[in-house]
Amino acid sequence: MNRLIRSAYKRLGIIHLGRRRVRDLIDFIEDREIDVVIDVGANVGQFGESLRDGGYRGRIVSFEPIKSAFQTLANKAAAEGKWEVHHCGLGAVAGTANLHVSELSVFSSILNITSAAGLHDSRMAVDHVEEVPIRTLDEVAAKLSGRILLKIDTQGYERQVIEGGQQTIRRSLGILLELPIIHVYEGEWSFHEALKFMAEKGFVPAQIQPVGFHGKDNVSAVEFDCLFRPLSQVDGPLSLERS
Repeated sequence: MNRLIRSAYKRLGIIHLGRRRVRDLIDFIEDREIDVVIDVGANVGQFGESLRDGGYRGRIVSFEPIKSAFQTLANKAAAEGKWEVHHCGLGAVAGTANLHVSELSVFSSILNITSAAGLHDSRMAVDHVEEVPIRTLDEVAAKLSGRILLKIDTQGYERQVIEGGQQTIRRSLGILLELPIIHVYEGEWSFHEALKFMAEKGFVPAQIQPVGFHGKDNVSAVEFDCLFRPLSQVDGPLSLERS
């Protein structure tokens, strides 16, 4: 949506196509006054570009392990400003890992794909394997200050990233994760396991959006982008406001 139109809707609170405009990630960023976004699994910078298109002008710190994707990402970041990039993956411990690079690189993962992957998208097939450096989130974020939003999109490897970032998540005002309904990577957590894990860390869902739909059931999502907020941000009883 055009930024001017978007701003007009937000100022006036008017109804869009017969319904009140649904709040989104940019609304959350603005409400929480986020000024640092940690982008884990940046690929070629799609998420960073979407933030800029939405009006976010704060700092972005991106991590991408695939060589070819990182080069594209680095070029975009250099042209944007306030966007730093790191050529590595993140995990529970520092070291190296074999990354299975898919035909369409956004599907690449340290985890192996399952037999269900081809039903989702044939481009998930592995093209080659790259050995990549792995660092921990706490290591790379130790010197970051500000109001942090953490985004992790690592194709089934999200839990390991969080396990290596216990200190960082405690400083985060929001955590955006891509959570599966259909398991396309071996050993990835389920949607319900992820919710339980995040609850144990003190986070509850703030927004949920579908990502991709089933190849044989095109009204059912394969994954959801789930934005979590710290439970401690809510004081007293919730007042329900219909959207």
